[in-house]
Amino acid sequence: MDHAELSTEQVLRRDIPWETYMTTKLISGTALQLLRRYDNRSESYRAQLLEDDGPAYVRVFVSILRDIFKEETVEYVLSLIDEMFTANPKRARLFHDKSLANEDTYEPFLS
Repeated sequence: MDHAELSTEQVLRRDIPWETYMTTKLISGTALQLLRRYDNRSESYRAQLLEDDGPAYVRVFVSILRDIFKEETVEYVLSLIDEMFTANPKRARLFHDKSLANEDTYEPFLS
């Protein structure tokens, strides 16, 4: 099957080696904890996590897109973001949170 034909659901079935990324210092220990908490959870559980600490998850997703270039991982994180917006388009406001003021949250999407 061509990668272009993969659905979000198919992409999100992948096992991403988050621990390996932490070991190689591509993600932090905090990022790993957030990913473990968020990954492979129900939409209602994720919704609560985003309500409680959404900007932290945006920061992790953006840093992964900025620092990791493995196609499967990039597709996975983009699928997580797509799912996040599909469930609630108002979550776009998380990218504008004042705690992210010093970060270019759009740069990974434009390069």
